[in-house]
Amino acid sequence: YKYLVKGQDGQVRCWESYTGNREFFTSGAEMAVEDDEGHYRQFVLQAEAEDEEVEQDAVSKALTARTPSIRKLVFDHKMAAVQDLEGNVKIDTHTTVFMVALQLPVKVAKKGGSYTVEDEAPNDGRNFAWLPLVEEFRKKSKVRIICIGWPGVHADTFAERAEIERLLVKKNCIPVFPPRQDFEDYVSFCATFLWPVFHDVMTFFQTAKPLAFDEQGWAAYQHVNNLYANAVVPHTHESDIIWVHDYHMLMVPTFISRRMPKANIGFYLHTPFPSSDSFKSLPIREELLSGMMCADQLGFQFFAYARAFLVSVKRTLGLEPSFKSGGFIGLEYSGRHVMLKVAHFVYPFQDTQEIILTDEVATKAAEVRKLFEGKTVFVSMDRCDNLSGLVPKFRAFKRFLRTHSEFRGKAVLVQYTFESTVGYDPTNALLNALRDRADAYLQVDDSGKLCINSKGDGECDIFLRLEMVDRIDRLALFRAADVLLDTSANAGLNLMPFEFITAHHDDSKSHSSVIVSEFSGCSRVLLGSIRVNPWNTVEVVNACERAMKMTQNEKKELNLCNLRYVAECSPFEWFKDFLQDLSRARKKEGIRIENIGFGAKIRPVVMTQHFQKLPIETVCSAYRRAKNRVLFLDNEGTLAADSRHLYREYGAPKGGVSDLKSRGSPPDEQVLECLRMLCQDQKNTVVILSGRDRRMLEDWFGSVNRLGLAAERGFYYKLPMTGGQWHCMKQDPDYTWQSYAFEIMRQFVKRTQGSFIESKGSALVWQYRDVDPYFGSMQAKELSSHLKDLLFGFDVDVLNGKGYVEVKLRGVNKGVAVSKVLAKVTQMYGDVDFILCVGDDRSDEDMFEAVAAFTTPEEPATDNTSSQLSTTDGESDGHSGGEMQQQARSGPSAEDELGPMATDTTWSKTRKLSNIGSLAASGCGNLAKLGSMGFGSEECSSAAAHQKFFTCTVGRKPSAAKYFLDDVEEVSEVLSSIKLQQERSGRRASKDYVSSYHTWSGGDMMRPGMRVASQPALSSLAFGPVARRP
Repeated sequence: YKYLVKGQDGQVRCWESYTGNREFFTSGAEMAVEDDEGHYRQFVLQAEAEDEEVEQDAVSKALTARTPSIRKLVFDHKMAAVQDLEGNVKIDTHTTVFMVALQLPVKVAKKGGSYTVEDEAPNDGRNFAWLPLVEEFRKKSKVRIICIGWPGVHADTFAERAEIERLLVKKNCIPVFPPRQDFEDYVSFCATFLWPVFHDVMTFFQTAKPLAFDEQGWAAYQHVNNLYANAVVPHTHESDIIWVHDYHMLMVPTFISRRMPKANIGFYLHTPFPSSDSFKSLPIREELLSGMMCADQLGFQFFAYARAFLVSVKRTLGLEPSFKSGGFIGLEYSGRHVMLKVAHFVYPFQDTQEIILTDEVATKAAEVRKLFEGKTVFVSMDRCDNLSGLVPKFRAFKRFLRTHSEFRGKAVLVQYTFESTVGYDPTNALLNALRDRADAYLQVDDSGKLCINSKGDGECDIFLRLEMVDRIDRLALFRAADVLLDTSANAGLNLMPFEFITAHHDDSKSHSSVIVSEFSGCSRVLLGSIRVNPWNTVEVVNACERAMKMTQNEKKELNLCNLRYVAECSPFEWFKDFLQDLSRARKKEGIRIENIGFGAKIRPVVMTQHFQKLPIETVCSAYRRAKNRVLFLDNEGTLAADSRHLYREYGAPKGGVSDLKSRGSPPDEQVLECLRMLCQDQKNTVVILSGRDRRMLEDWFGSVNRLGLAAERGFYYKLPMTGGQWHCMKQDPDYTWQSYAFEIMRQFVKRTQGSFIESKGSALVWQYRDVDPYFGSMQAKELSSHLKDLLFGFDVDVLNGKGYVEVKLRGVNKGVAVSKVLAKVTQMYGDVDFILCVGDDRSDEDMFEAVAAFTTPEEPATDNTSSQLSTTDGESDGHSGGEMQQQARSGPSAEDELGPMATDTTWSKTRKLSNIGSLAASGCGNLAKLGSMGFGSEECSSAAAHQKFFTCTVGRKPSAAKYFLDDVEEVSEVLSSIKLQQERSGRRASKDYVSSYHTWSGGDMMRPGMRVASQPALSSLAFGPVARRP
């Protein structure tokens, strides 16, 4: 809305002088709107101060007297506002979910020459829980879920594969058949490299004889991941949901996004994420992160693992986490927002409870109790690897019995251990160590019963069973035991404590105890367990003693605490929440995604719909036809390679601000030669914009005549039309603030290793990109806070950017400089019909936005640009065309230098009036051009069509530019092409130009193949001479 100004007679005078429209937003069922900064409200309050108490009583009574319908309306409105934080996302019958994991949740077996599908899930990890969970979700939500994975067998022929596919299609499963050798290499790479790495065990270099990185295994890993992606893509659509699981599939999101850039991909990591110190030493760290970041949502078991991932991403890719309303956290990556979800896998309590109460479990549990009758049984089930902490566990239990001899013969440890994915190694030192420390083995005899095979005649304290057991045997063991002893060195969630608690859900007389390692994820949620450091043997011994001496009431209280948590968590809700959040993280409509990079480091980058590589032929064609051209070029990173990182000086600077050194990269001679050729053309205005000072730009570009320079991001400038003299954007700027800012920055440099101060003339920058990211961020926030307090009242802005804190004069940037140059060129030479603007970094984005605003001047500019264009210009809205021409004839004065230009309204009128004075300069050559001045000709629309504006960023990245070039070499190629075009045009013009023709159309003196240049007769006859470029 806007206000109208009326006179005392009630007649409308004019609209208020306010750029754009005023706005207000509703925020509740009741609302008051004010835009006078509260003046009227204060006046009313002061006038009725004596009735304040009466009013307050009336308000209270009014609130109390609200009808139920009004109260319900207010409640519903506020509740809707809270629910809107999550957004309205539904998972319904139209949704298809693709679950991608190493193995399918069903087992395929070959019996009698044919294949069968067993409902029993593969007995490995979480597979026992997936199948009932998927079936439950299909039944309750009516969602189609398709599982993709290895079927558990290798099919050697196409006929066998077809048979397996026909069997699995009934189970909504799609099998993947990787080559046998590649699959073996892949599994070995996962087990021997990725599994230890993700558990912070760097075995490949923490040994006396470190092994070289397994290049063959890495190639097999990528190949198998690509096969899984190939199995997904033909069956899915961009509207479907793809959920990838665990470290076996880290590269699957990359391969899917290559073929389906807008696919909705989620990735869930069921293991811990390594610390940043471990992860940064990996030779494939960028590839693994790029693979994960191709997903729309990343899931982690606990925030500790998500925090380790965020630290690694920040130190490797330089990304900062961002937070959104509703508690969402994510990362801005290549124009996309990758969401993070923290929620651990939930154990299926209800389903397991039913199995525990079966007769089969009761029978096998009775067998275990009979073997250890009258003894307290400590049990554990672990993978046979060093991460399980098996040797420290055996050592601690032996010491427990030696220290507390009263428990010898009364307490035993039963350890079940199973092989890793790649199987047992007969020469494995860990396996031999376990055999040496165990007193007896548990084995199954020929009758199928569990029995003890003792190693000697003495007392047996530790019993070892070396084989994979099914879920029934595992539940029976837990059901018969009294204490769970977990000493994992590093584990993700560790489902065994959950299963042990579920096995004792109905204890009434004798209650169980749980001892868990503090390095297991479950220790963060099972608050009724006894937490221990497995490397502290005394602490483990004390925990065993406590479990033996604990009263039944204390055991009951702790057991109920754990049981309450395990029973209340629902796998269905965990599954549903992840899918809903993944759907919220879906890529937005109307965007274009391009895959940038090569090999495994490829990444999807969000581009605007029209973002494309700069077409050199189109640029040259538009350049050839244009009559009034402007070229804006950045230097470092655009015309010259950016080598600033080679010249950083660390440590507290000596001296003052003026002693700060600045180094940069000058352009090469080829670029300078191109600039010389471009500046020779009177139709061109070429401007170099840089953050460097005037002296450096003069040294680098001083040999190029008629070249415009804008130093310190446009704070100082000189242009051919201003006489080639340096001018300042602000008159008499106050530099007092620099002394204060420099001193406090110098103090922070002393205390922040790797930081340094950089002077950019009108700006001071504290750089900390080489500092530890987290320490640097903390120091930057502290410095920014100090600077804002210290420099309050100065005309400066304090910016906290990526790797730097900058203090700069307010209203100074390259965008403002570009706007002023374009306004001045338009004022003096007429409409600009060709713009080429090229830059590479964040400061150049202001240039691109200014050029975009120039193409549509009727739209209101930004506040920053508007403030610069609305200051004095020596002209009023009512100046005439004659005044404009008189000014053009006399040339720019000192007061009319580039300085602050006219307002948006003045700018628009200046563009129209300048068309009259620039008729000859525009090369129109006929009276039809008068139509572009508003005299009714159809030429007006076609003139705008011939305008070609090119904004181009160097490097493929999200940008306000419409085009991109890959590197500095391509920028040089564009300039060389334009130079060649100009040389050809110059030769053609010298051949075809006829200087003696002064008639309007050339008349009969025209010869075929010859053209007449624009004649001064029209301009001198009607409007007088026009301004000539210096």
